[in-house]
Amino acid sequence: MSLQGLVLPRVIRVLRLSHEGRKEREVNRNEEYQARSEAVKAAIERLDQLATEQDLPLDVIEAIRLQHRDRLKHADESPARESAVRNHAELHDEVERLLIIAERTRINDLFREGKLKDEARRRIERELDMREAHLSNQR
Repeated sequence: MSLQGLVLPRVIRVLRLSHEGRKEREVNRNEEYQARSEAVKAAIERLDQLATEQDLPLDVIEAIRLQHRDRLKHADESPARESAVRNHAELHDEVERLLIIAERTRINDLFREGKLKDEARRRIERELDMREAHLSNQR
């Protein structure tokens, strides 16, 4: 991996560019769920109209109504559920970053104490850099 590949995720984090993209995606998702919710409500309203305008069997109307209410429930719950999952993932990633820092610190201490050769230290550092880059690229 090149130096640019290792530095870029940190630059993005420092400039908070990844957070801006996340905010935009969240706004777009919320708009989508709102639109889905409104569309299902319109379908339920139209179903009620059809039920009074036409002689449709009550069991058919109720089955369709239940199906659409279930869709509405899922549309209304999805942003909160996604937010909880996202918060959990962000917390997980932050803890992983702290663990990587602890590993990196210990590896450098061992190197300074003469208990680890430079070549091995560099291999371990590369693995830590890859883990850190993977965490940054997930978002």
